[in-house]
Amino acid sequence: MMSESFYIEQADSCERAAEAAPLANQRETLMRSRAVWLGLAAREHSIRTARAERDRAREKELTDDR
Repeated sequence: MMSESFYIEQADSCERAAEAAPLANQRETLMRSRAVWLGLAAREHSIRTARAERDRAREKELTDDR
């Protein structure tokens, strides 16, 4: 599984490459790629947040049952 920071680094790399790209279609492709990487980062963040919430709820259940 890739980390959120990896996805953000890739998005930043695409943005830098787009800024340096000489052709409009290259810039557009790189900016679309950037958007996808940012979407993956957001998804990873959501997954980690949901997992942490489930773990907290599970732990609370266990302590409440004692």
